[in-house]
Amino acid sequence: MIDWSSAATHLLLNPRLPAEERMKLEALAQAAPSLGRHVWVSTSGTSGALKLVALSKDAILSSAAAVNAHLDAQRSDVWSRVLPSFHVGGIGIDARAHLTGSRVEVFDWDPQRFARGGFTLSSLVPAQVRDLVTAKLRVPGGLRAIVVGGGSLPDDLHAAASQLGWPLLPSYGLSEAASQVATATPGSTDLRILSHLRVRIDDGRIVLSGSSLLTGYAFPDGEGRPVFVDPKIDGWFVTEDRGEVEGSLLRVFGRSRDFVKIGGESVDLVRLDRVLDEVRGSVDAAILAVSDDRLGHVIHVATTAADAQPIVEAFNASVLPFERIRAVHRVDSIPRTPLGKLRRQELSEKVR
Repeated sequence: MIDWSSAATHLLLNPRLPAEERMKLEALAQAAPSLGRHVWVSTSGTSGALKLVALSKDAILSSAAAVNAHLDAQRSDVWSRVLPSFHVGGIGIDARAHLTGSRVEVFDWDPQRFARGGFTLSSLVPAQVRDLVTAKLRVPGGLRAIVVGGGSLPDDLHAAASQLGWPLLPSYGLSEAASQVATATPGSTDLRILSHLRVRIDDGRIVLSGSSLLTGYAFPDGEGRPVFVDPKIDGWFVTEDRGEVEGSLLRVFGRSRDFVKIGGESVDLVRLDRVLDEVRGSVDAAILAVSDDRLGHVIHVATTAADAQPIVEAFNASVLPFERIRAVHRVDSIPRTPLGKLRRQELSEKVR
């Protein structure tokens, strides 16, 4: 539990991180400039490696206040938290409840338990919504809103959940903004930009300015030395996402091709490429992200090897559970540029 009034800084990491990855991130946090009243969370960057995002407690609370206003959250509300406490989705729930003095019900994800209710507000990722729909569970009494983040909510899934009474509010957010950027209102799927942020589009990309943005990143440079940078330019942060703004509404078209969502988790395929390169030896192999109805995407591997099991086992031991290889495609060759860069789209078409 974060003490929101203290000057303490917290490092929040997934307890299932491989030990080597955890040690690297802990070392990064220790080497970074001293930051009072901050929370460090991990995320994947375009460099293909995990890095830390520094969020001030004030930034997280600013986001929480804007979400509370959007949802008209009151002291009488009860939040359900089934999202991890080391991601902004879970952290945000605790911050919102702190500001209103609300109670938080915390439990591991269980669709049957969730459907028994006992709370008025919650946040889910699309995979959890699909679990509710698959089990044909109906909304419990008293639940008035569920913010859905961590990936786009397919229209057919939204419709099926709505038929069961689930009051879903699609949203768009990211770790660097301490949670939500734009969220729908009841009865609509339009994403309305929250009051604490300004949003513009530069060269097709979503660019943000406001009180909930990150203080900076900590990551290793090309020689492994810790670096701390503030990526904002004149207070604006350029995201990896593409979209358009019309008045107070935001339309999100998706993330650049090397990023996918798996069960609400942002996964950088470049980082997974590097893990695979470390374990495949002289065998040619490449990572693929394949669409999945429940999780959004899952990881497959294409390889020229007759026996891919050693590669799969070594890879799966080095990544998070949701990043593990689910299937193997044997191919005669892996399409690459003359410089050896993977032609991932061509490979996807080949195995398809």
